[in-house]
Amino acid sequence: MAQAVEKNISLKLAVKWLATFAVPALLYFMLPIDEKELTHHMAMFLVITLWVVMIWAMDLINDVATGLMLPVLYMAFCAVPSKVVYGPWSSDVPNIVIGGFILCKILQETGLGKRIGLACMKAMGGSFMGTIWGIMIAAFIINPLVPAITGKAVIFCAIIVSLCESLDFQKQSREATALMLAGLVAVASSKNCFLTGGGDLVMGMQLVDNILQTKTSWLQYASWAFVPATVFAVLSVAVVAAVLPSKVKKEELRAALLVRYQELGPMKLSEKIAAGLMIFTLVMLVTDKLHGFGAGMTLILVAFISFLPKVGLMNADNLKKVNFTPLFFIMGCMAIGSAGNFLKVTNWLAGNLFVYIDSLSAYSAGVFGYLVGVVANFLLTPLAATASLTSPLVELGLELGVEPKIIYLAFQIGLDNYIFPYEFAVVLLFYSFGYIHFGSMVKVLAIRMIMAIPFLLAVAIPYWKWIM
Repeated sequence: MAQAVEKNISLKLAVKWLATFAVPALLYFMLPIDEKELTHHMAMFLVITLWVVMIWAMDLINDVATGLMLPVLYMAFCAVPSKVVYGPWSSDVPNIVIGGFILCKILQETGLGKRIGLACMKAMGGSFMGTIWGIMIAAFIINPLVPAITGKAVIFCAIIVSLCESLDFQKQSREATALMLAGLVAVASSKNCFLTGGGDLVMGMQLVDNILQTKTSWLQYASWAFVPATVFAVLSVAVVAAVLPSKVKKEELRAALLVRYQELGPMKLSEKIAAGLMIFTLVMLVTDKLHGFGAGMTLILVAFISFLPKVGLMNADNLKKVNFTPLFFIMGCMAIGSAGNFLKVTNWLAGNLFVYIDSLSAYSAGVFGYLVGVVANFLLTPLAATASLTSPLVELGLELGVEPKIIYLAFQIGLDNYIFPYEFAVVLLFYSFGYIHFGSMVKVLAIRMIMAIPFLLAVAIPYWKWIM
């Protein structure tokens, strides 16, 4: 029996590998290579990118390994110069990722993140609905302080699991599912508020700026994204509250919250220092145009300060616990955009889209960008989708005479909508604890996905048209 299972697994693996080579090869022979509009090097770029995307979709090779290999493949088979594929390393992205990971570790090690979360839930009165909304408020407080979405997810998973255990909420019960889903949508939706909300946002805006020849500041991005992302987060949490109500007694829940909060004890010196450092970080990010420090420079400065003797929030041992390997995956993904722009593949892709799309208003273009993001989620990670699709969408906006940033921001909201755990690492993380009922999750996320379209038409796009 074991041999049969092993043979079946090996057969599936072989089929997957065969597909990763066969499909890109088929694409190459189907492409209209004429060495004018579409050159051999452009075709090889599409083939290599599709090959890597399929490897990611089928989880055949570690993401970091493919991230390291992508620039090399583009240099070897597409004649892209090394200064182009490794150009993203000279951008703000690496500094933001590295600094974000360090700040995340500070909030975890000091316990400040947990204290903020529990305090917000306690302040909302201790009812079940109050706790759900408290989770959302805590997510918004922590969001600008932790520029790593997985870091925020880890903090909230720990808080919510401890609450479920205290209240004896069984795994996959309505209450446990509601609390975990509230944490999931609050963390995921609030990410889009700020440029430093996630590595994919930093990378995507860099690609947008490269094409538009602009430089978007942290505060400017927040002026575009904060209001729509906040409204969508509120709507998302409201869906959870409406679909999964609970009759748990307020007194029991409040007592459990008090116990968890009291376990933290008085605020430690390290937490106070961390709080001061986080406030300093936020002030620096908001005033970036005044002092000239970009988001990446600010986060590296704060990371450096955390090592100083009188601060002592980070040291060599804590630094070893920080997992920096995702940085290489992020930078590999950025090579897709830089190589594609160099080869003019984005122009070619955008031109081919016009065969089917000859005119779109800002509203229909925004919905189109959103749908591209939703569909991309089924095949790609948000990071990979941002890397490969941002430039064509911006080019599309330019050709149509529609504000490209509207299409891009709607696209990012599309990437924030998913149904199945495999589509996004944060969903997978929340789901992996076993507290979420699968059917209830699909129901909530499907309603949220459908709700996003009227939200775009009635709130987000009108706001973007007004402010840009």
